[in-house]
Amino acid sequence: MSFSVVFDMDGVIFDTETVGLKAWAAVGKRHGLENVEPHARECIGRSTKDSIAILQAAYPQVDILALKDECVAEFKRMIAAEGLKLKEGANDLLRWLKANGIKTAIASSTEYKGVMSHLKTAGIDEYFGTVIGGDMVINSKPEPEIYLKACAALGEAPADCFAIEDSNNGIISAHRAGMRALLVPDIVENTPEVRKMAECEFVSLAEVLQFFETLV
Repeated sequence: MSFSVVFDMDGVIFDTETVGLKAWAAVGKRHGLENVEPHARECIGRSTKDSIAILQAAYPQVDILALKDECVAEFKRMIAAEGLKLKEGANDLLRWLKANGIKTAIASSTEYKGVMSHLKTAGIDEYFGTVIGGDMVINSKPEPEIYLKACAALGEAPADCFAIEDSNNGIISAHRAGMRALLVPDIVENTPEVRKMAECEFVSLAEVLQFFETLV
């Protein structure tokens, strides 16, 4: 069968969600903010705009834009110290998809510039002809806009595309777009409703590769 694949980025290709939570925890502690982690987790899979709104509602007394900039700087410091780690099986899966002529795209809630920076740093930007960042759509995940835009850029019908996601918002977005959603859980606990929306659930991208090998 013929198919294309659209990836989420953070928590799917890169092990960055954990680093992001650590960065928010460090910045929150620095400013004496309580219960930062639950609110930061709520932002996973959401656009920068939505995340700012969530955090501003939680901490109305704080300049969230300044706090976000501080968190980004902390995140970059941690990545510089620890490295940008790919999720298990990512390299093998991307190489296999390219070798088999299967079109791939990124649909990430992270802003386009940040997505490209990560892909280039890891040396995997060559695998993606289409990259849609969170700042390129009006309605972020869980709305389907970003996935519909990615499918259109690939020239494929959503029903002929797999979406690989880790977050609840991401799976809902792909499902609403009419795609075949594959769930590879990361640090967010997926709800029973979301797990039902996924066609399959895998432990790692290595398992996703094994699944795709049965389709060609």
